[in-house]
Amino acid sequence: MTAAVAGEHPLSVQVVVARQPIVDLDEEVVGFELLYRPQRPDAPAISGEQMTAQVVLGALTIGLDQLVGDKAMFCNAERGVITGSTPVTLPPHRTVIEVLETVAVDDDTVAGCRELVDAGFRLALDDFTWTPGAERLLELASIVKIDFLAVSRADLPALVDKCRPFGVRLLAEKVETLDDIAFAKELGFELFQGYAIERPDIVHGSSIPASAVAQVQLAMTLLSEDIEFEEVEEVLRREPGLVVQVLQMASVGSNHGLRRQVRTVREALVLLGTTRIRQWIALTILSTQPGKTPDGLATALVRARMAETLAGLRGLGAPEVAFTAGLLSALDLLLGVELEQLERTMDIDEVLKDAAFRRTGPLGLLVADVVRYQDQLDETGAVEDPSGELDAAAAASFAWAMPYVSSLQTAG
Repeated sequence: MTAAVAGEHPLSVQVVVARQPIVDLDEEVVGFELLYRPQRPDAPAISGEQMTAQVVLGALTIGLDQLVGDKAMFCNAERGVITGSTPVTLPPHRTVIEVLETVAVDDDTVAGCRELVDAGFRLALDDFTWTPGAERLLELASIVKIDFLAVSRADLPALVDKCRPFGVRLLAEKVETLDDIAFAKELGFELFQGYAIERPDIVHGSSIPASAVAQVQLAMTLLSEDIEFEEVEEVLRREPGLVVQVLQMASVGSNHGLRRQVRTVREALVLLGTTRIRQWIALTILSTQPGKTPDGLATALVRARMAETLAGLRGLGAPEVAFTAGLLSALDLLLGVELEQLERTMDIDEVLKDAAFRRTGPLGLLVADVVRYQDQLDETGAVEDPSGELDAAAAASFAWAMPYVSSLQTAG
């Protein structure tokens, strides 16, 4: 969820995700439910699908390790998520999809739930009460959440008995007193969530929203039968906020907790695959808002392009890795956040961190050269460059970046 915040860099927006812990019988945290919270009290109402989209992209922007550590994520799902029209790009092995009580049980719902389970997600039935067709979802679910404020104590034993044949774990939600927890344990509940455990807390981050031009370009790729990674990569090269999301998604892995070393946008796209890229593009278009385009964006794009050009001239390996490092090194300009904080929170390859944030290693020294060149140019308007290498790379990079920046200004 995104909204401009006073005092922030004019390009960045605040990202907010609420989380509430879920504990087991030993009072150990096993997961967090991720919750939508508007940035401002007067924020306009949005749909359930948009809430899910903003929570998911907010989690990817903040970083999953930063947000929930190694615990599971519980994510609310309206019908659109269940049937596939609203994608969830969180890693399946770490995500529990909560089927909301408002979702009608029909053939499409059941088929969608089965596909989610087959993809590796676990299902939880939220605010569960017995309704016609409930057994169809119980056969697929791993967890049943029962609201202790909505179901009376007199009715709880019968509801629990109906769930037992399906082998699900029972989660007592909205437990507000220690007596609620004790009663839930007597009935056989294994998981607990509510004010008696902990109230939801808010996690803040900063993000760079996708530009209007990028959203249109990404939308066009969805109309193609086959997504060309080259086209998507070309859009992303000018969208630092989207690059961060793609790198985070790819590096965290999608199955069995596998973490992968990702150093370029192309590697990230290949690892994610066509299906997940389509899902992510759809989610991005659903949730993001056009951002502003101050000088910081031009600086970031020129820096990334200069690093790419100079890496090729100096024989430092894959130029596209240098491009990514240069782009990430400018996130402090775009987000108004210290690089040290970004280094701690971003789940990306250590080689990229060394180059972009610590300026170490051959690639890091190259990035440092480019940053120093830009800083001196801003301060004095001239830079000592006997070889002309930096001047030439800067001129070509500026010519590459500015038409795009200008197109954003024209698009508003």
